[in-house]
Amino acid sequence: MAPPGGTTLINWNFTTRSVFLFVPTYFLTLLLTSTLIISTPKGSLTRYASLPIIAYLCVQIFNYGAATFPNNVVGLIDWAGSAYNCFLITSTLLHLEGIDATDPVISKPVNGRPPGYFTRLWRGLTYCVNARGINTPYQIKNVPAFDSKRPGWVPSRRRFLATNLAWFIFLFLTQDLFYFQEVPKEDEIKFVGINRENLIWRHPTDGPITGDEIGYRVGVTMLMWSLLIPVSVNLQYTFLSLVAVGTGLSEPKNWPPVFGSPKDSYTLRLFWGKFWHQTLRWHFSKPAQFVTHTLFQLPKSGLVQRYVNIYGVFAFSGFWHAGQSYLMLESLGPEAQRAGWKMEMFFFLVMATGIMVEDGVQWLFRSQKVRNGEAKEGLVVWKRIVGYIWVWGLFILVAPFIDYPKFRGRLATWLPAHPLIVFDPEWANSK
Repeated sequence: MAPPGGTTLINWNFTTRSVFLFVPTYFLTLLLTSTLIISTPKGSLTRYASLPIIAYLCVQIFNYGAATFPNNVVGLIDWAGSAYNCFLITSTLLHLEGIDATDPVISKPVNGRPPGYFTRLWRGLTYCVNARGINTPYQIKNVPAFDSKRPGWVPSRRRFLATNLAWFIFLFLTQDLFYFQEVPKEDEIKFVGINRENLIWRHPTDGPITGDEIGYRVGVTMLMWSLLIPVSVNLQYTFLSLVAVGTGLSEPKNWPPVFGSPKDSYTLRLFWGKFWHQTLRWHFSKPAQFVTHTLFQLPKSGLVQRYVNIYGVFAFSGFWHAGQSYLMLESLGPEAQRAGWKMEMFFFLVMATGIMVEDGVQWLFRSQKVRNGEAKEGLVVWKRIVGYIWVWGLFILVAPFIDYPKFRGRLATWLPAHPLIVFDPEWANSK
């Protein structure tokens, strides 16, 4: 679906009042959360009583967001989908972490005196938007450094703004280079090879796997997951960092890079734990831990709890992304929406299973070395090569299940180039 006006950036529906209600409702939810953080202790009845109110506000966030951004991927994912994330954030802060006025960040003195009410309220609000818990006791692991060669280095405000402004301009200019036109139905047969999600279990009518299918599968997946999705996330993150630091509301140290190095993607655990963005990790991990240790009553250590927790994290992520697919595939009909929902859950649970498998293989390898009396080795190139083949091979097999239906949806996007255009320029010009 081509966006009106020939732009891949903005597609807001200003004909509805929702555009004017989304941000105030979102802010009211965070303000209520911050007020509860600084005025009630962990486990208080007031916090639990507020859950239905927060849930109602999150439903309204979803309704306003979905109406405001009906055909825009960024809107559907990051605005309408914010309802789910907002509820997890508030639940994590109020109940699972139980942050209150005694927290060292909130209670930090100002000029030797206890902070005032509005100072504490502001600090509570910063917790609500500090998705990775940067510079707090809850900071997640493996936050990328500003400079990998100088782990503790933080740029000055001037340097931070200049660098990020240049980076944002580059991202902004490149993301709008392509205008995607809807491909007529009669031309769909031209792309039948790349529209097949499944290269593993083939129906007889699909015919044998072709070289073109494999080539597209490899190229599109590698481009999407190593470059285009990171560019999209970086564009939004950089914009927010410029606003926050440029207005003086925040400091550069609170905005470290959102992605790590792709060099670390030689295991699935490292791909998701060090290379990929961690903006949802805290608010997926805490609910998963709650399910593991509180609902299932599993101990704090052991293999069973470790993998139940991992499956929980990826299940929460899969549920979030399943909602994203359901919204994005609306134009393709309810059958495509249901399939998209299932495939998102399948993809993320495969990732959890892959981590369990690679952990087992690594354990067996280390055990064999111990039995053979071999010394501990450092970096071995062939291990990295095998690791990259394993990780990216798995992505090439399963990522198209969730990517290709979205390609066919022809929705507006923040990505700098549609993968199919990069590998087949004629795709954009089909008539």
